[in-house]
Amino acid sequence: MNVLGIEGTAHTVSAGIIDEDKIYYTSSRTYHPKDGGIHPREAANHHFENVLNVIQEALHKSSMNIGDIDLIGFSRGPGLGPCLKIVAVAARSLSIKNKIPLLGVNHPLGHIEIGKRTTGSTDPIVLYVSGGNTQIITGSNGKYRVVGETLDIGIGNMLDKFARDIGIPFPGGPVIEQYALNGKKLLDLPYSVKGMDTAFSGIYTAAKHLKEKGEKVEDICYSIQETSFSMLCETLERAIYTTGKREILLTGGVARNMRLREMISIMAKEAKCMIFETPVEYCMDNGSMIAQAALMMYKNGIRHNLEDTSVDQKFRIDQAPAPWISSGTVEVTEDRGAESVISHEEFLGINAVRKKRIGKNYRDIKLDERLLWERMSREMRILSKGIENGVNFPVLLDYSDEHREVVLEKIEGVLMNAFLDIGKNMAFYMGRLGEEVAKMHTSNISHGDLNLNNIIVSEENIFIIDPSLGSLSPGVEEFATDIKMVNSFLLGYREGGKDLFDIFLESYKSKFQGWREVMNILKEMEARKRYS
Repeated sequence: MNVLGIEGTAHTVSAGIIDEDKIYYTSSRTYHPKDGGIHPREAANHHFENVLNVIQEALHKSSMNIGDIDLIGFSRGPGLGPCLKIVAVAARSLSIKNKIPLLGVNHPLGHIEIGKRTTGSTDPIVLYVSGGNTQIITGSNGKYRVVGETLDIGIGNMLDKFARDIGIPFPGGPVIEQYALNGKKLLDLPYSVKGMDTAFSGIYTAAKHLKEKGEKVEDICYSIQETSFSMLCETLERAIYTTGKREILLTGGVARNMRLREMISIMAKEAKCMIFETPVEYCMDNGSMIAQAALMMYKNGIRHNLEDTSVDQKFRIDQAPAPWISSGTVEVTEDRGAESVISHEEFLGINAVRKKRIGKNYRDIKLDERLLWERMSREMRILSKGIENGVNFPVLLDYSDEHREVVLEKIEGVLMNAFLDIGKNMAFYMGRLGEEVAKMHTSNISHGDLNLNNIIVSEENIFIIDPSLGSLSPGVEEFATDIKMVNSFLLGYREGGKDLFDIFLESYKSKFQGWREVMNILKEMEARKRYS
């Protein structure tokens, strides 16, 4: 089956032709703004002027004509509305005139499927990093779901904004990469991680201030990369230990950065994972990736009528069916996580666990030491205050600053992530979890990484562990982030996830007086979700 894919979500208009065995040719034209970021109307005009040229070139270089094409796919979204409309009109016109089946494709789905095709990855955790997108994506039960993402701007957007401030034209990421090679001093920038989510706008603002203070551009660029890429590595590693996946796939324009690839390779080796790096020519937006996704969709029974192909600027990948994705087997390691290793022992006659924080070889040494110390001390303070207020945290028994270790009461039970598959009476335990989170928030404590691997079911009780990313003086948004994390994990749990979350939420509301403010922030967070 010969498939023509047409891409045009942002700065690049591209056409690619593939079949089941071969990627024939990809033709692309990229819009380069004279100043500032992408101007949607200017980009759309660029695409209008070039879309037929790239289609004709792809056909010519593939030794085909339009009559040889069996299927057309186009980027339906997410992206810039004016740009999306140009490729949609081109694709529909070709489809109608030549009676060729047409499919509207989710843009990130194309990045993932071309990455899998060109690398041989089969069941990966995906790090998708580009101008508008920063996401950690996993596949199960016939769809992809987002387990971590930026809470504000995409990492590529952040890099491009700072590049403009120092006089670098779009795209700025590659030049920042070159400047960073000559940087030697790690400057203090915000390190914003919540579970598997990240935020980059604070890094941009702080970097801009450092420039105004006269810091060397090379040092600022080095610090931007080391800080933001460490955040990506950390959240990606957390996703590995949370989902049990053993493959990592890198894709998107920022995935071309060699320092990012080096850091993730170090992390993957230590986590005993295979890493698959999408070839550089397919990291950037391209028509062949749209063709590959369309091919997978068509082979798995997906068909679109013309009315199904309206463009959608906020078309998320978790809204796109992917019936070729199977559930896979998830194996979660209880005694090793993204940040620590656990050993079991007896301490003064009490069953205990010794938790040792481990340094990260992918991180700058100065940054690594700072994070290890901050998180250990934060965890001890949160546990102490929580226990005082009756929160079901493990009791802190001992600690060692020198060895970065804490000794905690051992909670006998099952991680809730595993309990979802083996447990009974889930409504009861979801209600208990809602009560416990409400108690924690009433004590003015946020957790910061409230995933189901940090919750233990112990007989009829719920215990919450590892609050090292939390806060003792949180704002309402941090409470909302805790609730968002529970929701994200439960929605990935087969078809019953929403019902379980509703039970959890009703219980939480009944015990936490500030729940209305939390729900308002949750709605705001949902509304400002990055398109994906």
